Amino acid sequence: MKRQQDVIKVLNELSKEELIRIIVKLAEQDDLFKNSLLVKYVQGKDGAQQLALLKKLMDAIVDKYTGEEGFIPYRDTHLFAQDMLNLLDEADSEMDSGSALEVVLMVLREGVASFQYADDSNGDIGMLVEECLERIRAIVSGLQDEDLSSQANIFERLLNVCNSDIFEGWDNFETDMLQICTEFACEQSFRQQLKEAIEQKIAVAAQMKYGDYTVEALLQLLFQLLKDYGSLEEVNKFMEEHLQYSSFRELAIEQALRGKDYRRVIQLAEEGEQQDQRLAGLMSKWQNYRYAAYKKLSLRNEQMQLAQELLLNGDYTYYQELESLAEGDKEDFYRAILIELKKSGNWRTRDVYLKLISDKDDRDEMLAYVRSNPSAIENYAARLSADYNEEVERIYSNYIYKAAGSSTNRKEYKQVCAMIKRYRKVFDSSGQSQIVGKLRNEHSKRPAFLDELSKV
Repeated sequence: MKRQQDVIKVLNELSKEELIRIIVKLAEQDDLFKNSLLVKYVQGKDGAQQLALLKKLMDAIVDKYTGEEGFIPYRDTHLFAQDMLNLLDEADSEMDSGSALEVVLMVLREGVASFQYADDSNGDIGMLVEECLERIRAIVSGLQDEDLSSQANIFERLLNVCNSDIFEGWDNFETDMLQICTEFACEQSFRQQLKEAIEQKIAVAAQMKYGDYTVEALLQLLFQLLKDYGSLEEVNKFMEEHLQYSSFRELAIEQALRGKDYRRVIQLAEEGEQQDQRLAGLMSKWQNYRYAAYKKLSLRNEQMQLAQELLLNGDYTYYQELESLAEGDKEDFYRAILIELKKSGNWRTRDVYLKLISDKDDRDEMLAYVRSNPSAIENYAARLSADYNEEVERIYSNYIYKAAGSSTNRKEYKQVCAMIKRYRKVFDSSGQSQIVGKLRNEHSKRPAFLDELSKV
């Protein structure tokens, strides 16, 4: 702060001519400083002049951060993105919508391009591009009072951008831009142009190896246009024609649910399962819909069969459903389900199994699990110690000894000692002392371990 005050004092004592010479010299040495100065203080500039000045300033920002390497490292990417965002704020607030749009498009183009020359591990460039799109959306939203000619200019400019190479390789941003263009769809001629542009994009994306996601996103834009401006018949026809895409199948299922057409729900869900067998998330979604329809139709056997399948696939919520549907003794049913869960043997059913025995407080089953999986002892020791104190203590201490034997550095020694402290919360201090003493004897040549043990 004192140095800053000293600089201010010196500058205050200089003449205007001397200050000008200093600023000119700095401007000659630093393009970023020079262009920032011109953007901020040049008077009477029109939109084109301001855009040209901002372009020079933007180029200076890029040069500053890319340097001789031509690449922006991770540590500088955030600052680069912030400077680019600040550039948007440098635009004159009095600029007309067309000029303001050109400023944002200029930054947007460079922002997308910078994915190729910046390390965006933290998502700063993505944030910059998204902010540009938000600014464009705000400009479009403010056009309501503009005449049709002005709106047409903006719309056509945005559509031209979508048809350029600015978003090459970044289809999601292109789709966002097309979504912004739907704000103009109330005008029939604009709507027709947009529809044709989207259909062309779909045709191109359909030929791409991984274009399905893009095609689906673009189809959703067309669908929204139909919902807003088409007939109900057109909407339903479009939805039925695109059931191969999960979003449209889900819309159709939801529509059938609202109409209480549960047979149709089952049909759509089964077709989805057949189509998406390799996609676990979608399979689960369609099966959940099918189960809901079975329940509405009181199809008890179908419910039982599907609920068990879902449970064995890892969805624990279906245990209560199964239990409520089961006839006969509930304990026998519980034991039968345990057998099925243990027979399956994958990680999903293991998690269901552990959740179930925990909720049922089945301590015999917990102990059996711990015997086979000693690494789980810390999760169950407190609950099991009252009924099986001696065996649980032996499993716990042996697990500690094994962990100590495989530890090789201070971090791992600390983890072993933390385990010993947790052991003490379940068992008495004499057991802890015995463990510590044994470890001291067995690892007497590990001074770092002995040091950590002294802190227990």
